Parts: sequence; C-alpha cells; structure tokens
Amino acid sequence: MTAKSWRLPALRAASNEMLHLDLLRFVASVGIVVRHSFEFFFPAAVRPTLPSGLALFVDLFFVISGFVIAHVYQGKVDTLSGYGSFLQRRVGRLMPLHWLTLLVSIVVWSGFVALGKAGTHEPAFELRCIAETALLLNAMATCGNGISFSSVSWSIGAEMVMYLMFPLFAWAGLRSRLGLLVAAVLILVAAIVVDLAQNAVDRSWVDVWPPFRALPSFMIGVSLFYFRDKSSVIPAPGRLLILSFVLLLASMITYVHHLVALGLVYVVAIAAVAADTQRIVPTFVNRLAPLGQLTYSLYMWHSLIVLIVMNAVADKLVHASTTLMSAFCMICYAIIFGIAYLSYFFIETPARRYIDNLGSKRARMTSASWYSVTNGLNIEQAERNDTRLSNKL
Repeated sequence: MTAKSWRLPALRAASNEMLHLDLLRFVASVGIVVRHSFEFFFPAAVRPTLPSGLALFVDLFFVISGFVIAHVYQGKVDTLSGYGSFLQRRVGRLMPLHWLTLLVSIVVWSGFVALGKAGTHEPAFELRCIAETALLLNAMATCGNGISFSSVSWSIGAEMVMYLMFPLFAWAGLRSRLGLLVAAVLILVAAIVVDLAQNAVDRSWVDVWPPFRALPSFMIGVSLFYFRDKSSVIPAPGRLLILSFVLLLASMITYVHHLVALGLVYVVAIAAVAADTQRIVPTFVNRLAPLGQLTYSLYMWHSLIVLIVMNAVADKLVHASTTLMSAFCMICYAIIFGIAYLSYFFIETPARRYIDNLGSKRARMTSASWYSVTNGLNIEQAERNDTRLSNKL
C-alpha cells in the first residue's frame, strides 16, 4: 500500500451556500459538549444550580435544521414516493449512529451496574424502555424511572417528528410564506405561555415537551428559507452575527431568563442566513465550516465519553482537583473529536449511503462508496442532486 492510500479523508463543506450555518452548527455542538462537561469543575451539591442556558444550542439546531431541510428538499416531498425517499434518507442519516450509541450506552451502563457503580442516575433497563428509545419514542413520553440510554437522543426524536411534518410546512410555505411565519410565531407564543404557566423558574424552557419545543424553531427555520431573499436588506450581517452570538453566549452562561436566550438564538440564525445569502464569507469561516460535518457525531458520542472520562474516572474514581480535571477535560474533548471524526467517515457515511440506496434502481456498489470515503474524495459530490446536503443535522 502506498502512503497516499493511508491518508485520512479530509472534511469538506457539503455546499458553499451555507458556510456560516455549517460553522454555527459545529460551534453549537461544542457548546452542548461544554454544557455536559463543565459541571464537573464544581462540587456535586452546586451542580444543579449552575446556569443551563447552553442547552438552548439545541434550539439553534432545530432552526438550522428547518432551513437546511427546506433548502434541500423543497419540491421533493409533494408525492408519496418523494416523501418516502425523504424519510428513507433521514432514517439513513440519523438512525445508524443512534442505534450504535444506544448499544454502546447499554454496554457501558451494564458494566457500571456489574461493578456496583451505577449511582443514582442508572437508566431504565426495562426492555420496553430500551425499545422506545431505539424507536426515538423517548422524546414523546418517559418510561420506567424516566432516565433513558443515549440521553441526548430525545432531540433526535423531536427532529424526526419535524421531518414527518415537513411536507405540511413545505406546502404552507409555497402558498403563503407569511402565513407559515405567522403560524410559527403563534406556536412559539403558545409554547411560551404553556411554559410560563407550568413552570415558575426562569430556566424552564428545557423542560418543554420535546416535539412542542422543536416545532416553532423548526418552522422558523423553514420560514427563513422562504424569506431568504429579504435577508439582503440586512446590513453587515457578519458583524451582526458576531455581536448577537456574543450576546447569546453571555446569556447562556449567566442566569438570564431562557426566553431571552431563545430570542437571541433566532437573531443569530437570521444573521447567519443573511451572511450566507449575501455570500459574505470571511476566510476563517471558509476554513472552519467543514467542521460542521461532525456536528451529529459530536452530539451523539459526547455524552458517553463525558460519562466515562470526566464523570466515572476523573470525578468519581480520581476525585480530581480543578487542575487535574482540566487535564481530563482536554483528554475528553480530544477523544470526542477523534471518535466523531472516525464515526463520520467510517460508520455514518457508509451506513447512510447503504440505506439511501436500498430499493434504488441505480446500480451503485457499496464498495465503490467505501472507496470514495476512505480515499478522502468529496462524498457529497457523489450524490450531487438529492443527497449533497443530507449530512446536515
């Protein structure tokens, strides 16, 4: 084998049309990783009181997902066959890694139980609960003790509900984009009213029923796609994006009300769409945007790695000091990034392409797809028409 054949594949942006959104997806995924790891720098008694605003990066995912899905699949889900193909591609993108991380999570927690180290957050081992998680039904209702394996998969379940409803959003957007936006705002107001009525604390948005939480943000993302031509009137969108993101981050790491952070999430998304629409792409955005391809991998793997490295080893076994915990944190992040990279190229992409091609009349060999991936070719160009952006979260 030549040295070239061993070269690791390079990350490439799926398209040059949404580079700011790509980078924003990556930054949001990093924010979620930080959200689930920084608590170990504080005593256990303090952790429940720490700011939880970083969790609203998930809402940013929902907005970006709505925009990207509308961008890629508008006009392709108006028939039963088109809708079926759309759902097949969504299953191919999300489910293989979900099932793999679920299996790994069960194995890891079984080990903790066997060692008597499961603590007070042991997930429900009932077969019904595991089956519901496998089918992403844990986003709809709790099962057993309310703690599921693959804890982050609740948002993937909510996302799948949005995919099931997408033809409705596409139909509404084509007939009246203003009507779709008004409907999204009304649903958002309804969700906020329900949240405020049921929860007295100012950090309760994360407790909203997942599909209801995802619905307004996803619809706003779809609406942004239909109104993208209007974004040309926004002056200096790159500066607006930076300023709004700084404000968003400040609100997330302090005790600002979640609804303020949620509003800033929408401002950030609007600014990013405007920057992409106006094709104002700084060099650093162009260079870092390919990292957006790792968003889903980072999101799905990080909780397991944090559980093992920072929770089980650093916190429970070693009782690490702040300095030592910092070292464990860096090791944890490096492992997460490495596994996410390998997962994207060698697990997710082959599995996605295999499922995408099930029932297809196109005679494409799986081995050819694998060859393209492992030799660092632009995997998105292989399916330029329908699947060039299907790796989006």
